[in-house]
Amino acid sequence: MDAVRAVAELFGQSAERQPFDLPGDGDAVGVWQVVHRSESGNIRVLMWPSIDRIDVAVGPHVWVVKGIREVEVLEGLEFVARFGDRGVLTVALGGQVVLTTPHEVS
Repeated sequence: MDAVRAVAELFGQSAERQPFDLPGDGDAVGVWQVVHRSESGNIRVLMWPSIDRIDVAVGPHVWVVKGIREVEVLEGLEFVARFGDRGVLTVALGGQVVLTTPHEVS
């Protein structure tokens, strides 16, 4: 929930609890949404703390990242969500989204 609050603060918005929950969400953590009007259109960040998932939508583009292990907010700039071994999802205030995943050559 700390990450939910930090992302909402970054975008200067309130996190809104969604009217749906995950089946078996015994902790009743819920699903949270933050919407921000950026230079490139609306950013919709949907956060699922109980399953370590973040969905980001900007216009017709959607990124879904599971296994989030850390969220870092760079004040006035962006948030960075780290997942997996070396995966990174970056969402900037201006609407830029960068998803980086490790590529291993066998």
